Parts: sequence; structure tokens; C-alpha cells
Amino acid sequence: MTHNRAKRWKMQDKSTANDNSASSVTVTLPTLLALAAGFVDACTFLAFAGFFVAQVTGSYVVAGSEIAAHNFQPSIKILAIPVFVLAGILTTLIVRSVGENWRAALTITLCVEAVLLGGLSLTGVVDLPSGLGDIPALLGLSAMGVQSALVRLLLANYGSTNVMTTNTTQLSIEITDSFLRGGVSLKLLQVGSIMLGFLSGVGIGSFAYGNLGLASTIFPAGLVLCIAGVEAWRGTVKSVRV
Repeated sequence: MTHNRAKRWKMQDKSTANDNSASSVTVTLPTLLALAAGFVDACTFLAFAGFFVAQVTGSYVVAGSEIAAHNFQPSIKILAIPVFVLAGILTTLIVRSVGENWRAALTITLCVEAVLLGGLSLTGVVDLPSGLGDIPALLGLSAMGVQSALVRLLLANYGSTNVMTTNTTQLSIEITDSFLRGGVSLKLLQVGSIMLGFLSGVGIGSFAYGNLGLASTIFPAGLVLCIAGVEAWRGTVKSVRV
């Protein structure tokens, strides 16, 4: 039974890739997601004194230092990694349960991210009870965990939209290869667009946070929800045509 399930998931991954290439997804979609991630990362960095939610590389260092200092009290510094993992598990379960409908999986996971970002923005306008001060950071972590997983599962051809370390390395490779070939590669344009989107999001998010605080994250929440709406509409139109 386990073997059959694994085989079905393998076939699903193959069909998902086919649907992905056939769905006429352009670099615009991951670029907009990168913009949203950059926006959220900037806001949470400013709100939580240098704490990043869009990627967890730093969280490993922070968690390790906390453990080395014998500080085992539950805190956002230590909870960041398991929360990010749980968000990835949830996203994977959604994608696997949907089956071969790539666009439905994308729409649903985008909606989940939008809801989490909406919750984050809500914490910027309400007074949280004592002891719940980590809720905003946990919501931001969860939202970015969902985005990281959905991009990995459904938009793998475009690379990461919220971790720029790998993209920066890929950019250097593509610049070198483009120079050696004497022409700009499509991959270079894709990676460059995503990085530009993230950087733009960081700039806009920093400005927005300075004026509206965490409530400003309603903008990336709305952006992600709009993307989900467009994908749902495209799926409906495609079904009608078929």
C-alpha cells in the first residue's frame, strides 16, 4: 500500500510538472510572490528587531546560540524552525490531496498564505493579550513557509521567491554562462526578475511599515489573494473551453 502511494505521488509530481509547463505561467507570477515575500520580510525585520521570517537560515544560528547558552525557554527564536517545517508539511499535504489539478493546488495554497498574511496584518491593529506577543512572528513564518513550499512544489522551474542566497548564486552562474555564450539566457532573466521583485518588496515594505506598522502587510496579503483569484479564474476559463 505504501509502495502504491509513493508511486502515485511520483506520477503526480510528473503530471504536476507537465501541467506547470502547459499552464503558460510566466515569470510574472513568481516575481509578484517575491515582491510579497520581500515586503513581509522587511516589515517583520523592522517589527521584530532583526528577525527574518522569509527564510530560516539565520534561525538555525540563533536557535543554536540559544541552546549553547542553555536557554531552553520556548521563544520565537527556537520555535521558528518547527513552525516553518509545519507550514511546509501543511502545504505539501494540500498539494498531494488535490491530486493532478495543478492550478487548484496553486490557488488553494495561495489562499492559505493570504489568510496567514491577513492575520499578520490584523495583529497590527489589535492589542494582543499578554503572553501572545509571538503570534505575529509565527503568522509571518507560517505564511512564508507556505510560500516556500508551494513554489518548490508547483513553480520549481523558477527557483525560490523568498530565499535570495541561492538566487544570488544562480545569478552569478547565469551571468558567467551568458557571457561565455555571448547571449543573455532565459534563466538569467527569470532569476533577475525574481530578485528585483524581492528587492522592490523590501523597499516598499520598509516604507509602508514606517507609516502603518504591521498593518501594512495587508497589501502583500491582498496581492497574494489577487494572484489566487486570477489563477482560479484562469482554471475556470480553461475548464469551460475544454
